[in-house]
Amino acid sequence: MQFLAVGRLLVFASAALPAQGFQHAVAQAELLGARTGLAVIDNDGPVQKLSRADEPFAPASNMKLCTAAAVLSGLGGGFEFKTRFELVAGRLLVHAGGDPNWIMGTPYASEVAFAAVVSALQRLGIAEIRGVALMAGAFTGPTRPSTWPADQLGTYYCAPTGPFVLEQGTFLLRVNPAQGSAEVAILAPVTRTQIEGHILPVEAKKGAVYGAIDTDVAVRVSGKVWQKASPAQIRVAVHDPAAWFLRAFELALHQGGIKVTSEAPESAAMVLEYSTPLQVALRRMLLDSSNFDAEQCLRVLGAESIKDGSLHGGIEAGTAQIARLLRKVPAQFVMADGSGLSRENRVTPTMMVQLVALMVHGANKDSFLAALPIASESGTLESRFEGSKVAGRVRAKTGWIRGVSALSGVLQRADGSSCVFSILMNYDATKGGLNPQLKQLQEQIVEALDRPAMGSR
Repeated sequence: MQFLAVGRLLVFASAALPAQGFQHAVAQAELLGARTGLAVIDNDGPVQKLSRADEPFAPASNMKLCTAAAVLSGLGGGFEFKTRFELVAGRLLVHAGGDPNWIMGTPYASEVAFAAVVSALQRLGIAEIRGVALMAGAFTGPTRPSTWPADQLGTYYCAPTGPFVLEQGTFLLRVNPAQGSAEVAILAPVTRTQIEGHILPVEAKKGAVYGAIDTDVAVRVSGKVWQKASPAQIRVAVHDPAAWFLRAFELALHQGGIKVTSEAPESAAMVLEYSTPLQVALRRMLLDSSNFDAEQCLRVLGAESIKDGSLHGGIEAGTAQIARLLRKVPAQFVMADGSGLSRENRVTPTMMVQLVALMVHGANKDSFLAALPIASESGTLESRFEGSKVAGRVRAKTGWIRGVSALSGVLQRADGSSCVFSILMNYDATKGGLNPQLKQLQEQIVEALDRPAMGSR
C-alpha cells in the first residue's frame, strides 16, 4: 500500500466530499440511537468535519490508535524491550524492562529466554547462586486501571500488567473431557503450580460451563464440561504476574542444573541482556486488539521517557506524546487507559484523523501501517468488508465495548489517492445487539469514501 502525503492539517467546517452515501449511513445510525461522529482527511487537504467531528466520544479500542501513536513516537519503531540479568554477591538479579513478548509458541517464549540465561551462566562457570531477586525498577503501582470493569478482572482481556509478565498476564489451561473427572493441565507458563478442584464431564451439552481462578498458591478449577467435547484451551488472568515469572524462572534454573544455595560463592558478573522488538507487541495491540499490550507498552513508554512505569506514568507520558504530535489537544480529550476498555476515555473524530494522518505519513509510518488490520484479510478486520469493493484497501482499527462502536484508519482508493477517516458511534449501553448494524453502516461509510478525490482527474 502506498499513501499520499497529508501535508497541512488545517481544520475547516465545510465538507468537500460528496454527500451521497455516507450521509445516509450516518442518518441511519442516528435513527438507531447512535450519536455518530465522522471526520476525514482527503489526500493533502484539510480536516473535513462531516458529522459531530468536534464532539467527544468514548472510542473503545480506537484508543489503541492513540496509544500506538504515542508509543511509536516516544520509543521509535526500532525500540527493543530489555530484561537484564546480573550476578551481585552471588544473587541473580533480574532487572525489569516491562517486556510483553514472552509468549509460548513464539521466538520469545519464556523457555527460550530462560534457557539463554542458563547457557550464559554455564559459560561463566556458574553452577550455584544464592537466590533470585526481581528488580521492578520504575514499574510500580497497580496492575490494572481502576476504571476497568471489576466483575471481569479474571478474563484474559482484563489481564494484569507489571514489571515481569509471561503469557500476556494469563495462564493457558487445557481441558480434556475424560471418564470421571476431566484432565486439566497448565500449558503455560511452565511452572509447578498445583491444580485444585475438578471439572466434571457430563452427558448434557446445555449448561456445561467451567472455569478457573488463580488463588496465588494454586489454580482452582470447577464446573462441568460436555463429555463429547473436543479438548479445549482457555486463557485466564493471573493474580500476580511476577509470582508466575519467578516460579517459571526458578524451575528453568533447576532444570538447567543451576543450584540455589546459601553456600554459593558471592560471584559478580553481567550475565545477559535479553531483548525483544516493540513491533511484535504493536502488532498484537492493533492487529489483535490486545488490551494487555496497549497497557504494558504505555507503561514502558512512561518508564523510558519519564522514569515512571506505573499506569499513571504511562498515561502521563502518552498524553505528552500526543500533545507533542498534535501541538494542540482538544479540551475534551481524556486518556483514562491505553486500551479503550475504560468508559472514561474521550476523543473527537477530528483529533483521531489528525493523529492517524500524522502517523501514516510520519517517520514511523511503516511500523504503524504494518500493525493495522486489513479489510477482509487480517486481524479484527478479517471478517469485515467481505465482498466489498474496498476489501484489501482499508487498514483500520475496530472498537467495541457496550455502548460504543468505532472504526478509524486509512482507505487506499482505487484511483491511487487515499483518505484518513474516523467513525465514532456512542449509544445507550443498556441497548444490546446494535453493534452488527453499526458495523455495516461503518462499512457503507467507508465504501462511500471510495470515490475520486476532490480535484483529481
